[in-house]
Amino acid sequence: MRVREATLEDRPAWDAFVDGEGGGFCLYFDWKYVHEAAGLRFIPLLAETAPSRLAGILPMVKEDHRLYCTLDAGRAGGGAQGFLLKRGLSDAERDEATSSLLQHVEAHYSRRCSSFKLAEAPLAADDPSEEPTPGLVNNGFGFTYDRGARLPCCFVLPLCQPFEEKVWKGWSRKLKQEIYKAARSGVVVVDDREFRHAEDFVVMLSENVRRHGVRPPSRQEMMLEMEVFREKSKLFVALLDGKPVVTLLCHYTPSTCYLVRVGSHEKDTNSANRLCYKAAIEDACNSGFRFANLGYTPTESLAFFKERFKGIRVPVRVYEKRYSILGTIMEKGPVRISRVWHNRGHVWSNRGRLWRGMVHS
Repeated sequence: MRVREATLEDRPAWDAFVDGEGGGFCLYFDWKYVHEAAGLRFIPLLAETAPSRLAGILPMVKEDHRLYCTLDAGRAGGGAQGFLLKRGLSDAERDEATSSLLQHVEAHYSRRCSSFKLAEAPLAADDPSEEPTPGLVNNGFGFTYDRGARLPCCFVLPLCQPFEEKVWKGWSRKLKQEIYKAARSGVVVVDDREFRHAEDFVVMLSENVRRHGVRPPSRQEMMLEMEVFREKSKLFVALLDGKPVVTLLCHYTPSTCYLVRVGSHEKDTNSANRLCYKAAIEDACNSGFRFANLGYTPTESLAFFKERFKGIRVPVRVYEKRYSILGTIMEKGPVRISRVWHNRGHVWSNRGRLWRGMVHS
């Protein structure tokens, strides 16, 4: 099996493979431009059984630092899916394709790297496996998934028309009341097809992300993401007295609407966020999409919010290969410090687990 780095000439075949094999939005080739705007190197790998016959793809980004670098597959918006293999491959063929891709990474891109992270979610909600993929574990990847909390995950909601009877009817009375309350308060959700509120969205997303102690993407990245994927995206905006209170960016594959990025000035939106989700899901249903994917979900509080929309909980299996303990400490130390700063009372009682998370697989 041949593995090589894809070129711009491979872009049509790459995207056709993603669509034909039911891949996630995060796998499209044009993420190249968004990643490069963030100063990252985009590395799109193809595994071929013959010229123009794809067996799998693995898009990665490489981030260089002064003393180390990192590899990441599954970084982009639109759900967590680090690689994609052709449907119908036998178990032996899948293992061969996976090993060929990973061995190519090891041989050509791992120098100076502290770690290689990869996220994997099943393609369909009818395969909610919590078990690690043998081909990844056999290639030296550690596996992370909290079986007790069932995190991280994403929620995939099957869609079927008519919306009121097949989807809305299944939501709880309390959720419906909260949505009605937001509408009665004067909140109106619009589909901003011209992206007139793009700047508002970037500011509100940044504020929302910072509240969770995470560094937000840059304005340049977000504006470019909306520009590059303009034909595959929609921006829903909840307005109160003409001013935006919630913004929701959705991306689309042929089958799925991905509700991927939410912004708001305040943590409490008085259920305007629920009304915004409802508008996006109803629009996707009425437009003929088969699924609504509510996005990557790493925390219990976010899972509690999303599971109210009655999606199927699909595990996101997270893997990491560590190349250097010192590099890993340099990589993860600033992130840990930032989280501790936002939750200082938590660190002492969990000091052992936090240290093991930095230095062990």
